[in-house]
Amino acid sequence: MKFDAVRACSLALGLLLGLAHADVTLVSESRPQAVIVIADKPTRVARYAAEELVRHVEKASGVKLGIHAESEDSGALQRIYIGDSAAVRKAGINVEKLGAETFALRVTKEAVFIAGQDGGGEPLEADTMAGTLWGVYEWLDRDLGVRWLWPGELGTHVPKTQTVVAKKCDDTVAPRLFQRRLRAGSGFESEHPALGFTKEAAKQFSEEQGIYLRRHRMGRSFPVSYGHAFTDWWEKDGKEHPEWFQLLESGKRGPNKKGGRFSMCVSNPELQREIVARWKAKRPADATTPGFINACENDILGLCACEKCRALDGTAPADYLKFYPATSKMAGSRFVSDRYARFWLGIQQQAPADATVIGYAYFNYFQAPTSGIKLNENILIGYCPSAGWFPRSDEEHAWMKQQWADWRATGARLFMRTNHLLDGYCMPFIFAHQFADEFHHAVEKGMVATDFDSLTGHWATQGPNLYTAARLHVRPEASADAVLSEYYAAFGKAAKAVESYFKHWEGYTTDSREKIGQTMESLQASRWRSWAKAAHVLYPPECFTPAEKILEEAVRAAGSDAEAAARVKFLQLGLEHARLCARVSAQLSLATSTATKEEIKKAVDELIAFRRANERSGIGNFNHLAWVEDLSWKLSEETRKAPDLYP
Repeated sequence: MKFDAVRACSLALGLLLGLAHADVTLVSESRPQAVIVIADKPTRVARYAAEELVRHVEKASGVKLGIHAESEDSGALQRIYIGDSAAVRKAGINVEKLGAETFALRVTKEAVFIAGQDGGGEPLEADTMAGTLWGVYEWLDRDLGVRWLWPGELGTHVPKTQTVVAKKCDDTVAPRLFQRRLRAGSGFESEHPALGFTKEAAKQFSEEQGIYLRRHRMGRSFPVSYGHAFTDWWEKDGKEHPEWFQLLESGKRGPNKKGGRFSMCVSNPELQREIVARWKAKRPADATTPGFINACENDILGLCACEKCRALDGTAPADYLKFYPATSKMAGSRFVSDRYARFWLGIQQQAPADATVIGYAYFNYFQAPTSGIKLNENILIGYCPSAGWFPRSDEEHAWMKQQWADWRATGARLFMRTNHLLDGYCMPFIFAHQFADEFHHAVEKGMVATDFDSLTGHWATQGPNLYTAARLHVRPEASADAVLSEYYAAFGKAAKAVESYFKHWEGYTTDSREKIGQTMESLQASRWRSWAKAAHVLYPPECFTPAEKILEEAVRAAGSDAEAAARVKFLQLGLEHARLCARVSAQLSLATSTATKEEIKKAVDELIAFRRANERSGIGNFNHLAWVEDLSWKLSEETRKAPDLYP
C-alpha cells in the first residue's frame, strides 16, 4: 500500500504550526508501538542505522521493531524516520543543508526523526559520512543508556526495560572534531605468527572492533591525508636536486648511508615551491572538499646543518631536553622548531587560499618556536611527542600540556597525533585519568581532530584507558570519573569491586613510573615495540595476587547476574593471560634469556594453548602481541608457522 499521504500532510502542517514536542513511546509492556521508516531507496548508512536501532531496542526490551519502506503503510501509530525521506523533508529537515556528519534529532507528538548528512559508501568505512548513524547512536546513548564498553556482544551494555520511550527534543548536532581516529591496530604482522590469531579469529576481532569504533563515532567529515611525506624523494630526486635534502656535518647531502633515513633542507624555497606544485598537479580541478598539503617531515630528527636552515632556528628553551632520557634520540640534538614553522608558513603562503598545510610537532621540533613567528589556521599541526609516556610526574604532565598551548598560541590549528596508546603491552597498565586530563586540555585549547596510534585492543586489561579514549570523542567535556563510572556501572552489583580493581592497577601503574623508565632503559626495551622484554620485571608474580582477590570479590558480588558475571570473567581471563605473558617473559626475554630449546617450546606451547582457547573472547589483540614478542623474546623457528598450522 502507498504511504498515507493525508497523514503525511497533516504531520507537516502540524509541525509548521508549531506542534508541541512530546515523548513518544516505541515499546510498551514488551509490545511494539512504532515502526522504523526509511526511504524507498535509502543510503547504505541509513539502512544500517535502522538495523542498529532495531538491534539495540530488541536487546533492551526483547521487542524487534519492523523496518518499512516509506511507500508502505504499516498501520502503526508511531513512526521513527531514519535518514532522508519525503516525510523528513516535509517536517522541515533538509539534510543537504546540514553540515558534514551533522544530524537532526527531533521527537514530536507525531513521530521521531533521525536524519543527517550521509555518504554513499559502506557504513563501517571511516571515510563514509554517517550523520544519520551518529544520530541513532546519540539517541541510543541518551534515551536507552547504551554503553559500548568493548567490541562484541558481551561489551555492549543495554539496560533492560519493558518500555522504550523517545524523549522530546529538537536538536541539531555536529561532531566537535572534524576527524576522530583511534587507529584500529589490526595491521600488526610478526615473523612468529603462531603467537597470534588464527585467520578466522583475526577476522572476527577486526570486524567487531570496526563496529565498536563506529559506535563511538570514529570517522571524519572530509578526506585528509598526511604522514611522513618525503620518504621516497631521495630515490626519485636526489641526483637531480640534492639541495632539497639535509646537509650533513660532513658536507654531504642526503642520507648518511645507502637506504638510510633523511630529513629535508626546509629553508630551501625551491623545495617549498615543488611541494605546492606536486600537490596542485594531483588535486582534481573540480575538488569540493578542503585541500591538505602534506608537509610532515620524515620519521627522523630535523638534521639539516646548512647555514640557511640554522639561521632560521630560535633559541632552545632551557627545558628543551629535560624530560627525555639520556639514551633518547633527542640527546644532544639541535632545537629546530622555528625552521619547521617557517617551512610550513612558506608553503602555505605559496598555496591557494583554501589549502591547509599539515606538519608534525615531532622529535627536535616538538616544542613551540621561540622566535615569535606567527602562523595561521591554514596550518594544521599534529602534536606528536617522542616522549611523555604515561604515567607522568606532575611536572612532566604540566610540561607536555604547555607544549600544546604554546603551539596553539602561534595561531596554527592542532590535532592530537600521539603514540601513547601503544604502551603497556597486554599488562593491566592504567593511566585513564592523566589521559583524560590531557584530552580535556587539548579540547579547551582548540583541538580540531585526533589520530591516536594505535588502538592495540587489550580490552580485558586496559579497558578503562580504551573506553575513556573512545568515549571522550563523543562527550569531550565529561570528567574521567564520569566516564569511568559508566564503564563500572555496566558490571551491575560487581561495579564497586571492578572499580576497586582498576583503581588498584592505576595506582600500581602510577607508583611504578620511575621503575618503568629505569627498567626500559636498562633492558634497552621500547615503550611501543619491545615491551615484552620488561614485562616480568614490571609485573612480577606477587603483584597479581591482590588483583586476583579483588576479582574474586567481584565474582561474588555479581551473584546470579549472568551478564555481570560474564564481564567479570572477561577481566579474569585478561589478568590470567597477563600473568602468563609476564611469566614467559621471565624465561624468554632477549635481555636475560638463557632458556633451552625445550624450555622455550614448553613456555610458548602453554601460552599459545591459552590464546587458542580464548582467541574468540576478545580479551586482546594477539597479533599485536605476536609483533611485540617477536622483537622481545628468544623464540623457536617453530613459531614461524601459520597459527592455523601450529601443532
